[in-house]
Amino acid sequence: MRKMLLSFKPEVYEKIKSGKKKFEHRRNFPDEPIMAYMYVSAPVKAITGIVYLGKRHLLSDWKEEFKENKDAIARIEKYQESYRYAMEIDEFQDTTAISLDDLRRDVPGFVAPQMYIYLDGTELLTYIEDRISWESANVRHNFDIVLSDEICIH
Repeated sequence: MRKMLLSFKPEVYEKIKSGKKKFEHRRNFPDEPIMAYMYVSAPVKAITGIVYLGKRHLLSDWKEEFKENKDAIARIEKYQESYRYAMEIDEFQDTTAISLDDLRRDVPGFVAPQMYIYLDGTELLTYIEDRISWESANVRHNFDIVLSDEICIH
């Protein structure tokens, strides 16, 4: 499983952490399972969490799948203005934090990603893995059945 550093706004991070958010929406994203360290933007400015992303869905496929549900279609169309894909959030793991100040001090040239960066084989991955530890919060989702009221929601 490839590893990346993925940026999140604080409010999105909190919804993932609470289990309310089951899908991560992006305009572009690889079609493979991903383990991502979560960089949370200001005011948090730290890596604080791990998310495991599974199956990637095309929003246009959901339009066909949920064509009988007008509310779902409206939400999908709204999301398509900004996003193309929805990735299943298989699991979230809370972690200790690594601050932006520490990252900038200890990893030469570190810049917080605007979207995501791959970490495989990098000094940054080694740095993160050496310093991060898991906390107690853990959220898992089951995607055997995806309901229309679970998709394209804030």
